[in-house]
Amino acid sequence: MIRTEGTQTSTPAGFAPAGKLKASRLAVVLATLSLFASSTAFGQTPVVLNAIVYPTVKEMLITGVNLLPTSGAPAVYLDGSLLTLVSYTSTQIIANLPAVLVAGSFRLTVGTGVFVVTYPAIGPVGPAGPTGPTGATGATGPQGPTGPQGPAGTITLPFSGSADGNKNPVFNIINTAPEYSAIAGQGGQALFGAYYGGTGIAGFGGTSDGGVASQYGTGGYGVYGVGGTGGSENDAGGSGVSGVGGTGGSNAGHSGAGVTATGGGGRIGGDGIDAYGGSGSVDGGAGIVAAGAGDAFAGYFEGNVYVIGSLSKSSGSFQIDHPLDPANKYLYHSFVESPDMKNIYDGTVVTDGSGTAIVSMPAWFEALNSDFRYQLTVIGQFAQAIVGSEITNGSFTIKTSKPGVKVSWQVTGIRQDAWANAHRIQVEVDKAPGDQGHYIHPELFGHEGEANIAEIHHPRPPAPPKQ
Repeated sequence: MIRTEGTQTSTPAGFAPAGKLKASRLAVVLATLSLFASSTAFGQTPVVLNAIVYPTVKEMLITGVNLLPTSGAPAVYLDGSLLTLVSYTSTQIIANLPAVLVAGSFRLTVGTGVFVVTYPAIGPVGPAGPTGPTGATGATGPQGPTGPQGPAGTITLPFSGSADGNKNPVFNIINTAPEYSAIAGQGGQALFGAYYGGTGIAGFGGTSDGGVASQYGTGGYGVYGVGGTGGSENDAGGSGVSGVGGTGGSNAGHSGAGVTATGGGGRIGGDGIDAYGGSGSVDGGAGIVAAGAGDAFAGYFEGNVYVIGSLSKSSGSFQIDHPLDPANKYLYHSFVESPDMKNIYDGTVVTDGSGTAIVSMPAWFEALNSDFRYQLTVIGQFAQAIVGSEITNGSFTIKTSKPGVKVSWQVTGIRQDAWANAHRIQVEVDKAPGDQGHYIHPELFGHEGEANIAEIHHPRPPAPPKQ
């Protein structure tokens, strides 16, 4: 085995000087791997030390020792192809390259000696050329794996910052410990006197930008909460927002409300609270469920109340300041109940000289009501009174046995409007299977201490979460 080493020590005739060849030539050291034979035509065994390819002139410079045979020109083959010689001496041969020479291993034969060589090998590095123009940015590669957890950082307080979250929250915290809050805030203590303590957590929704009058944007939520999902089939989901009022002072201080809501101002004021029950696969949820503590009201409304739909209750009444002692007493009256959707109308009338009186009803009376019932009572004298003719075309007739009799009348009718016809009250109804055995007021039927039906359907949420 022969390893070829060395550098070119002379420039062959017809070649550019070495300084000009550095930028254009491909220098290849042909490493001799095996020597298969030697020729008796050579005085001594030929040895190749270097082979340099000049691609611009398509020639190869071979340097070594004993490169000439005892007579004549040496025969130089590259993979069986006879190379044309340009010049030759015992230490240097210049030969023309084949028209095409690709990278690989070749058999180089000088005379009758065969050598296995490899092309190309990288020559010495030339000086760096000028920097080319910057290419176009390539496509973004795939997301790499998540790196290890970095060291804990610090935040200098007070802190205020902003960032572009690119459709993600700018600040997102997950508490990996069970039960405890991800974020807790405690407002500052109030100043001495009639001042408020600081807010624990404050949120301000972003401003809308509808752009034009025909597009209606909506400002962002100040605080948005989504309760946790129940993990197993009997678990309850968590509340989206939970609030617990602070405890009041021991003398006359009122405890704080669990949630205080005030609608926004502007041309049309916002609602204090909008509540929508969730859609369930079996039953939908109530928009609002409220229960007072002890005998306190479950709901207290200052102003008019409007209900679209039916109103069910255990009882009903009005409450006013007592007309005779308004400073110290209330006066209550109970509602008049009926198994029907019944309307009541009454009045008084005096019959004429013939003992006749016509009572006219409102124009909508017969469209609203049906199944009329009548009550007549004479006033001030003994006389007989009858309904001479029932309601037709908006009026009915009263007849008395004497002229000039004052009559008190009452007419009732059953509602027949579209809503009433679609929502008739069912007087007797079986309780749902899950409600059977339970009561609206269990304490009235010897089951004091049991949960009532409302509490079964709407159990109180657990204690406030740990902070």
